[in-house]
Amino acid sequence: MKLLKKWLIIAFAVSILIFVINGQVQAKTSKELLEEQLEYYARNIDINDISKEDILKVYDEITKQYSNEEIANIIEENSEQLQEQGINKEAISAGANFVRTTDEDSIRDIIENDIDIEDIKEKINEGYTGNEIVTNVISQTSNEKIFQIIIKVLLANKIVKAVLTVFAILFIYGTILRWIIYTKARKPGWAAIIPLYRQIVMYQVCGLSPFLMLFWLLPVLGWFALIVIAIMKRFCLAKEFGRGALFGFGLLFFPTIFQSIIAFNPNIQKIEE
Repeated sequence: MKLLKKWLIIAFAVSILIFVINGQVQAKTSKELLEEQLEYYARNIDINDISKEDILKVYDEITKQYSNEEIANIIEENSEQLQEQGINKEAISAGANFVRTTDEDSIRDIIENDIDIEDIKEKINEGYTGNEIVTNVISQTSNEKIFQIIIKVLLANKIVKAVLTVFAILFIYGTILRWIIYTKARKPGWAAIIPLYRQIVMYQVCGLSPFLMLFWLLPVLGWFALIVIAIMKRFCLAKEFGRGALFGFGLLFFPTIFQSIIAFNPNIQKIEE
């Protein structure tokens, strides 16, 4: 949790302000245009006049030329200079990784809504180091605000977004498969979209009593029993559609593939009772 907060505060408020305001950190990279931009802001912007709009302007102008990946590389390349300003190596690395894995719109939103620029400016004027600013901000941030920021960071992360997208697609596809399987078993397909009822119907399709779900009410032992039942359900589902034990293993280890076979193969039908 503490590291995530460092990502936000140091990566943008401290690192960018030090680049822009103090003029003591020179961009020692091969990217001459970016170097000139940073030097210009260092010479022409007064710390007492700078605002969030200035920070966003710097970020927007830089991102016109460079990707977040390149900006993250620049932060890492200037690690020694940032450390001289009182920001530790771990925080710089975390900030660079945050920039690298977060989309531009989310970064703008975090700068605009989650960073108190006035407070940071005041502390810079008072001689606080980067780490002292972070520590002070952390101590003054409520747990609720911390939680909101962490959630925002996670949802802004490109990897997390990709994973959530995959899970969403699989969930929707799984719901479609259940709808078709329920229909084939002469059960209401719409049951697939009702959270508890969809489980009850699946038990019925597999030829099992829905009352087995009451094992949820028994701590530990009941949960262990439900794991065993969940495995049994795969083989029961295979049996109900005229398939053998090997197909049951397929449903157990590759459920999406083998449920697709049941759903879309017209030759596989529910055995008449």
